[in-house]
Amino acid sequence: MSKKIDLGVEKDHIESLTKAGGITAISELIWNSLDADASVIEIETKRNKLDGIESITIKDNGHGIDYSKAQDVFGRLGGSQKKLSSTSPNGRHYHGKEGKGRYKSLALGDLVQFKSTYKNSDSFKQFTITLDRNHLSYSDFSDLKTLPKGTGKSGFEVLIQNVNLEHATEAIEIRNRKDIEQKFASYWINYPDFSISFNGNKLEFESLIKNTDSTDVLIEKEDLSYKFDIKVIEWNFDIKKKTYLCNTKGVPFKEINLGIRATIPISIFIQSVYIEKLHRENILDLQEMDEIVQLAHDKAKVFAREYVRKRLHQYSGEFIKGLKEKGLYPYTETADSLIEESKRQVFDIVALQVNEYLPDFEDQQDKSKKFTLTLIKEALEKDSNALRKILTEVIELPDEKREELVEILEETSLSSVIDTMTEIKNRLKFLNGLEELIYNKEENKNVLERKHLHKIITNETWIFGDEYTYGVDDVTLKTVLKEYLKHLGREDFEETVSTEENDELQIIPDVCLWRQFPQGIPGQKTNLIIELKKPRVDAGPDELSQIKLYASRVSRDRRFPKEKTKWKFLLVTKDIKSDIEYELEQTDRRYGHVLASDLVDVHVLTWGHIISEARTRFEYIKEKLNLNLMDNEKNLEYLKTKYREYLPKE
Repeated sequence: MSKKIDLGVEKDHIESLTKAGGITAISELIWNSLDADASVIEIETKRNKLDGIESITIKDNGHGIDYSKAQDVFGRLGGSQKKLSSTSPNGRHYHGKEGKGRYKSLALGDLVQFKSTYKNSDSFKQFTITLDRNHLSYSDFSDLKTLPKGTGKSGFEVLIQNVNLEHATEAIEIRNRKDIEQKFASYWINYPDFSISFNGNKLEFESLIKNTDSTDVLIEKEDLSYKFDIKVIEWNFDIKKKTYLCNTKGVPFKEINLGIRATIPISIFIQSVYIEKLHRENILDLQEMDEIVQLAHDKAKVFAREYVRKRLHQYSGEFIKGLKEKGLYPYTETADSLIEESKRQVFDIVALQVNEYLPDFEDQQDKSKKFTLTLIKEALEKDSNALRKILTEVIELPDEKREELVEILEETSLSSVIDTMTEIKNRLKFLNGLEELIYNKEENKNVLERKHLHKIITNETWIFGDEYTYGVDDVTLKTVLKEYLKHLGREDFEETVSTEENDELQIIPDVCLWRQFPQGIPGQKTNLIIELKKPRVDAGPDELSQIKLYASRVSRDRRFPKEKTKWKFLLVTKDIKSDIEYELEQTDRRYGHVLASDLVDVHVLTWGHIISEARTRFEYIKEKLNLNLMDNEKNLEYLKTKYREYLPKE
């Protein structure tokens, strides 16, 4: 005799479990079949005379569910056997855990019948369970019947009637198959022994997946390590780009936004025991608040960006080959270093995207194409910001594609490699050129300190140390005091500086720079005062007296409190006269440190010493990266070109 089994929960709660879109509802039923070890899942629709969907049937060849277990599963919420084990009898990892997915079927229709056929001893038994939206508080069980010997086979069948046309259409329409294929792709990679068909048309996972790549990461927190496998699947068709949070076998428990801009169709699968743990504890929906999951997601996004960049570079191959054959490729010489290889890689990606997404680029004349490609190359010679400006203001790449492209470049290592290595290469070129300018008599004969040399140095303050930033130049110490007081937050600095007692501060050093200490008392500063001499002048007694005079004037002025400020005075010349050589070789200090006090330090150094110190900071990296520099003549030409306006006419 049939019987009704009361669920024992409020109708409103059950009603909330039936809410789902068509794709989600049909996916839950497919997952139920896969959890039952089905290898064949067939979805069929029956249409009425008006070609509307009359019913939907989902059949599988899984092991079914026996009568007693079914009463537990359908008789109460959370009664699924999946809570007692994480794998099916055949070893597949379960997707569900509490049996709530069966109620999603009511999103497709108001009347749902489940028919289970299972093997019992030497025969098959069969029964049905009916869910009716009008009577959600109970399940209607049929009598259990034994099929005649030699007939029947195990499996499960779901018949959906009184269909919700909107949701049923969404679940069945061909245009939505891609979404369903995307959901089950990672699972198929781990368990390829099943098929899903809609009205006789199989989902072809293998032909839909264009490429995959994977890596694993460790997330550490409080002396514990959590392993996450990151998998990127690239598709042969356009998709809704998503990230899936899965167990270790690729069974997705939650989908979230991809998290990156991607110009190719990819999905990200983040797989971990930790995710399965959150799923079983019913807290995976709070993944945005879980630091470990968020760190794993951040790592996954980095990996996915790098994947997209590499694939775009591969796709650019044929296009770049065509440019080279036509003589349009702006790089004519072989790449001989990491930075040159990186530049070409980035250029190839950008050029491919411009070709694909810039209207009429393909139809432009070769001369116009070459101009555009040359602009991109020149932008890369500067930095990624210059590239963004070219893409925006000159090439006018569509906003969305431009942002996708910039993100790929900025969030991967290539952009930072190019920007950093270009900076290192340019700095080494500058040092070589400066050395030639100062020590080549033919070049330095017309170079003056204030008119020429210091105009260049104020733009290259890193030569004295990367910690310094440019302040002011060619000003009196009176003005230095003014600037100093302003940075201390003094509101009365104009009145203070303008007093007659500051007349002795009218002497003019060449350059003033300052910086904030990264440690120590907040507000503590080191001010660097530089006295430059033209290349024909060497440091002797007069020059040494002058730099010491600067130090004396500052140290006597009590408005430069030593608890807040330290001053460093630096005299820089081409060479040192023997008359003062002994003062540079102090037993308790580094070479050139001629005066030391709590407030003031005075240094006298040659350009050769400073250039050598600066060059040493970059030479090691240059050698490791095989950066090829030009000869001295070309280095000098680089400096002259960059600072043409500051150098004397030849």
